Amino acid sequence: MMNMEYSDDQLMMQETSRKFFEREVSPQLVKELQEPEHSGHSSSLWEKMANIGWLGVHIPEKYNGAGGTLVDLGILFEEAGRVLVPTTLYSTIYASLLIDALGTHEQKKTYLSRIAAGKMISGVAYAEKEALHNPDCFKTVARKVKDKWILTGEKMFVQNAHLADELIVIARSENDDGKEGLTAFLVPNQAEGVSMKEQKTFGKDRQSVVKFTDVELDITHVLGNRTEEAEEGLAVAMNQATALQCLEMVGGARKVIDMTVKYVSERHQFGVPIGSFQAVQHHLANMATAVDGSRLLAYQAVSLLSEGLAAEDEVAMAKAYAGEAYKSVTVMAHQLWGGMGYVTESDLYLWSNRAKATELSFGTRDLHLKKLANNL
Repeated sequence: MMNMEYSDDQLMMQETSRKFFEREVSPQLVKELQEPEHSGHSSSLWEKMANIGWLGVHIPEKYNGAGGTLVDLGILFEEAGRVLVPTTLYSTIYASLLIDALGTHEQKKTYLSRIAAGKMISGVAYAEKEALHNPDCFKTVARKVKDKWILTGEKMFVQNAHLADELIVIARSENDDGKEGLTAFLVPNQAEGVSMKEQKTFGKDRQSVVKFTDVELDITHVLGNRTEEAEEGLAVAMNQATALQCLEMVGGARKVIDMTVKYVSERHQFGVPIGSFQAVQHHLANMATAVDGSRLLAYQAVSLLSEGLAAEDEVAMAKAYAGEAYKSVTVMAHQLWGGMGYVTESDLYLWSNRAKATELSFGTRDLHLKKLANNL
């Protein structure tokens, strides 16, 4: 049976991170970061998160992190989701999980230490136009030429590629013995042959199409000490990142409920708050039930992953449920707010946009339901 009780340290972390994020990340800051002329990243916020230790919660102490568990990181994601923390946090944490899963000791010492200190922004270049979730169909390839690797291809929906110091690129490769597989490469975004074009997204987060044209890499750019064997580590990191995003979604949905309860308590009709109407209370109860279910599923997945278990079905259930719950909660919130829910002054649209963006990332509800069906 899963234990949903936080330890004293985790309770303190939840309280501290909530106060920090509510103080440092206002809806106005979120709006500013979403402006087309803005990079989407706050250097001052990033520095503060690094100084307080949020960027290294899950990173082992020997790599200058706090040595926390994936559950500890999940608590941080839930609180970050409440206020819509910029996505550089999520893309960089995803990259750190992949470095931890695949990297050599020296690579971990270098890159994880930099991430924990706030000295590195990163992201993972994975999806392709014709292979969003099927690496068997990847057309991005790395060819071995003497002691060099030549990387060619194109990746879609790469978060914060324009800001990344190093991108982790997943490519198909073949070693000297003819063995094919996936290899992860650490690619500087300023490397010769790397070009990118920003994509317009509903959530107004920064995603790009990144093209690699005969990018020359040496052995130090290979993540790990074995080529063609990144698939297993990639699956671990992706499951972890997906489960963590579910908790980000839970935090956002819970914040929407809190804002809606406040609104219906203050909005009067017929001389009484509309929150006193039974129909409104029923909707709020359904919203809370959906979020509570999402939270339980997400923490179940994160807890199992934290213990080193695969938890593929649990991750699929959590993502399928959380994606639908976050979206439905924001839709109902708009209805309960009436006309005020559709004006930009209300800020509710910020969470609606994020709900749609996270519903699509790391696989849609249909994709995860198909995974569950295939595993039966």
